[in-house]
Amino acid sequence: MRAQSQYLRIYDSGGTTYNRWQSYYANDSVTWQGVKWLYVPFIADGITAGIAGDESNVTVTTAATSMVLNAFELAMRDGRLVDLTIYQFDVLEGNNAPQADQELIASYTGQVIGGRSTLTSLTLQLGSALSPVGAQVPPRKFTTAIMGQGIRA
Repeated sequence: MRAQSQYLRIYDSGGTTYNRWQSYYANDSVTWQGVKWLYVPFIADGITAGIAGDESNVTVTTAATSMVLNAFELAMRDGRLVDLTIYQFDVLEGNNAPQADQELIASYTGQVIGGRSTLTSLTLQLGSALSPVGAQVPPRKFTTAIMGQGIRA
């Protein structure tokens, strides 16, 4: 039997990582590619079925916990970047850590461009990995984290 694990990394344009989450190994942090990934159940919609030039298809939805709310608010405010990766592997008995032979089946890099919430869930909307207009990867939303504070009179 085959299974899929998803990994999400939230970081800024300088490369500073703020969050690393995985949604397969329940209630456990795991080490993958030399770093720790915290268990936060999430769903990444649209990562494998986007429309070229359409920036509204990729979203990340998770439970509305205080930790996730804080991470999502900062990501939206600062226009942070997100890497999503999906791996496929054979399910083995006692499979409680990522296997070395996982097969990468999808990856996506985008910028947080919006979000929405309900009483029980939070959703981030991600900009496309390739700009439909130019060569900028990913398209940038101008924020003070990217541009700085500027001159004030």
